[in-house]
Amino acid sequence: MTDQGAGTDLRSFEGRVINDRYLLTKWIGGGAFGAVFLSEQRILGRPVRRVACKISRDTGMTEADAQERFADILRLAEAMDGLTDSEARRHLVHVYDGGLAHDAGGRAFLVMEFIQGTTLAAQFETLKTVPAKLLFTWARQICVALRGLHALEQPLLHRDLKPDNVLLGSDLTVRLIDFGLAARLLESGTVPGVAGTLTYMAPETSQGQSVPASDLYSLGVLMYEGLTGRLPFAHLIPPPGLPDTLHGDWLYEQRKAGRTAAPPSRLNNTVTRETDAVVLRCLEFDPARRFRSAVELLEALAGAEAGAHRPPPGEGVLEQARKQAADGDPAGACHTLRTFLDAGSGDLPPAVRLTLLTELARLLDTQGDSAGSARQLAAAWQLVRDSALLRTRRERCALLSRTADTYRRAGNAFQATYFEDLLRRERGRG
Repeated sequence: MTDQGAGTDLRSFEGRVINDRYLLTKWIGGGAFGAVFLSEQRILGRPVRRVACKISRDTGMTEADAQERFADILRLAEAMDGLTDSEARRHLVHVYDGGLAHDAGGRAFLVMEFIQGTTLAAQFETLKTVPAKLLFTWARQICVALRGLHALEQPLLHRDLKPDNVLLGSDLTVRLIDFGLAARLLESGTVPGVAGTLTYMAPETSQGQSVPASDLYSLGVLMYEGLTGRLPFAHLIPPPGLPDTLHGDWLYEQRKAGRTAAPPSRLNNTVTRETDAVVLRCLEFDPARRFRSAVELLEALAGAEAGAHRPPPGEGVLEQARKQAADGDPAGACHTLRTFLDAGSGDLPPAVRLTLLTELARLLDTQGDSAGSARQLAAAWQLVRDSALLRTRRERCALLSRTADTYRRAGNAFQATYFEDLLRRERGRG
């Protein structure tokens, strides 16, 4: 088949073989650069794997032309060659081959790993707000890729991390793409130049000085967007009439002045305080106040996820005490509860403290220690008296009645009368 030159509709290439070994089986997409095809790699005439083949629209290209056209992919291939982090390699797209296809008019082509799936941008649009557990999975994988890139002998910064540039394969594995703005870190510890998408761009990048923490900032924006369905600084709107070219500087000054993002938990009540802390630290204005590395961020993500599944304070102690009592050791159960209450008296949430006090009172009563039980119930009333811990009058009256009765059985008529009087007042409230 003859090639009709740069004006050819590249869709017509479906079914052709490029460079004698890549069968272009299906058009995936195209643009000004050319087209991408799902392809079949053949060795000695036999198909061995599916690949993605990217072909230039221009014909008669030289190697220098091809290097310029595919600079981003070649930059990724070079980075992959120096990557020793095997886990990080799983979250980047592998480049297999490339060259000039003389059987296709001298077009440049590159052959890459074929990833069937979607982007995080599409997932965000579909889900609106991403469940924290799922977002943690994606964020960890992105962070692993950054860990590998930043640990290269000459670290590589992505500089355009955003949901559109994160592929999610059908195997649910995340892969970073679009290294068109990636750059090697200089000996000065920075990469000069303004690069990226403004809404995901770190403040220092907007001023022409990117550092590894700049990629972590972009990841923080991505996490915030996934959890809340909105960008963290969408409330910072440039004044009318300000030229687009000055929006970055305006936003930089707003951030420098201390304008911050609302915690994600204010917009999504399933987000924990631990998650808030991780995301907001990624979004710190000063790079030195962010995580020091992707490794440190990975540790923080693991801690936040563990925190999200950590049982409420006191739950484990309550279960332990109930098990001790069921096993015939009520005295040991009381000791467990007393020790925990004394040790955590200042930090326990009131609702947890109330539960532990009433359980301790019950256990003491079963052992015949009415006086000890009454003291625990009186302490429980002190928590309840001026709060909404017990929301109904019936619940409040039940606690007062139980306290008065326990003091009466303990032989303390004064305290019994006092709580009976409180009970009458509570019943008489309008």
